[in-house]
Amino acid sequence: MPVSRTRVTSNDAPRLLRTLCNHWRHKFELRRDSDTHAHIPFAEAVGADFDVEGDALVIRLVHDDGAGMARLQQVIESHLQRFARDETLAFDWRD
Repeated sequence: MPVSRTRVTSNDAPRLLRTLCNHWRHKFELRRDSDTHAHIPFAEAVGADFDVEGDALVIRLVHDDGAGMARLQQVIESHLQRFARDETLAFDWRD
């Protein structure tokens, strides 16, 4: 199964994770193990783990389709950028 990762530096990574979870909790049965980790199952073979590590949000995305992976990366980026308020986030997805 293809996996993609990125590390996004933020002024407030815990707030980004909290806001993202609050936004998607009505749509997905997400698992939030702590203030620093969440897993969001987007579909049966598709999911993402979000971990706060210092000043960064580390995202590990699993998807069963390459084109779907690219679309979901864009969805995650656009949501996080919207929640980031006055900062510009940089995403560098790696396989």
